[in-house]
Amino acid sequence: MISQSQNLKLSQKLFPKVILNQSVLAVPTLALEQMIKKELEENVLLEEESADEVREESPDETIDAKDEGKKDDEEEVSENTKEDELDWDDYFNKEEMDYDPAEHTPKGTQTEYDNSNIQAASFLNESLMLQLHLMGLPAKKAFIGEEIIGSLNDEGYLTTDTIDLIRDIDEIKADTEFKNEFFSILEVEEVLKELQNSLEPAGIAARNLQECLSIQIERSAIDSFLKRNSLKVINSHFEELRLKNYEKLAKELNTSLEKVKKIFELIHKLNPKPGQTESGAAESYIYPDIIVTKVNNNYEVYLNEKNVPSLRINKSYREMYQSGDKIDKDTKDFLSNNFNRAKWFLDAINSRRQTLLKVMNSILQRQYVFFNSEGTGLRPLTEKEIAEDIAMDVSTVSRAVKGKYVQTDFGIYSLKSFFSNALTNEDGFDVSAKEAKDKLKQIIDNEDKKNPFTDDALVKEMTNAGYKIARRTVTKYREAMGIAKARLRRSI
Repeated sequence: MISQSQNLKLSQKLFPKVILNQSVLAVPTLALEQMIKKELEENVLLEEESADEVREESPDETIDAKDEGKKDDEEEVSENTKEDELDWDDYFNKEEMDYDPAEHTPKGTQTEYDNSNIQAASFLNESLMLQLHLMGLPAKKAFIGEEIIGSLNDEGYLTTDTIDLIRDIDEIKADTEFKNEFFSILEVEEVLKELQNSLEPAGIAARNLQECLSIQIERSAIDSFLKRNSLKVINSHFEELRLKNYEKLAKELNTSLEKVKKIFELIHKLNPKPGQTESGAAESYIYPDIIVTKVNNNYEVYLNEKNVPSLRINKSYREMYQSGDKIDKDTKDFLSNNFNRAKWFLDAINSRRQTLLKVMNSILQRQYVFFNSEGTGLRPLTEKEIAEDIAMDVSTVSRAVKGKYVQTDFGIYSLKSFFSNALTNEDGFDVSAKEAKDKLKQIIDNEDKKNPFTDDALVKEMTNAGYKIARRTVTKYREAMGIAKARLRRSI
């Protein structure tokens, strides 16, 4: 039976402009550059301003962190509630709605950054292919070798199964001189072995870590005892190696602890990621989003946006739109829709800039001791405190600091690192969790490596140093810093 009914419910909807603002705020500067390039390709109304058209720079934005009476930032212009009713003439006469990062970035303070990941991977492949063709292998073996090299991952490992390799070879051989050839498992295994014995760096084309280390040992010029026992440790006692069980290994190998130590030292000098050695370790750089520098007693805060292009609305389309009756309805709708999108994008970038500067200025005021003492005296701080300072939501602050870095006169820091919970020291004062972590690391660095501190012992050492801390907290901090448990830190 058909019936009608009415239901009342509450739901939350986000406007596209709000979603765009959140997305732009969340991305670091390098990702913002790619986002802008993509938007320039997709929206004909946006264009990049040429160098000779860029407006003169405005005075640098500065803050005196000790001046509590500093006037607040200018309030943002209130948005028109009727988003669809846009006045193009008003827009084009207000140049501040364009986006020019050069206005906010002082000259001569930037560093060029190189994205080497793609170049490194390409260099590895080219180098291995060159070595392959210099080996003088028969054409069929070289064909197999090319497929093996093409299947290596960034670390130089062959993770593809032999059967899958043969299937791939069967697919690509159709248009080659080998289209009627049969490729067997034995042939592929034979070529793989030749590559492992010849290609540099040693360890390339291994199928797992044990094989990678074994290849490097086999190809090294060391005495027979060390080579034989190192291979035995890798292939038969890998778990004891991982757990640093020196005494058991000495018993299994029927040798002394001193010789076991030499075996460990040899194995630890091997490279577990040979592909990254050849490619320059695929260096990755931290690109600071914000730069803070001290001039006299004031701190200058600005965004690192040298490579972010200056944007504006294309004025040719303005003239087209202003022609009125000379354009049809479809063209006018197209221009209007793209104008909305372009305006929202420019507003989102400018909003991101204002938010990041407000957040950094607030952090600078609250962590003034840290900045003034060049990296010491970090106080407890929460994102809620920053949100209250800048009259924004905590979620906005969280997006603003996530994945962002600040370059100071004494190093580069993650914005997240300025936030930490409070711990109480023996004097009853609150100290930051980061300060406690630094002290914990210092204690571990100075411990006796033959008898390292257990987590219980670390609790006692931290207490003696004036930090009241529970065992589970010590374990959490130790693991967060990537420090192994006591047994794995032990050395002979």
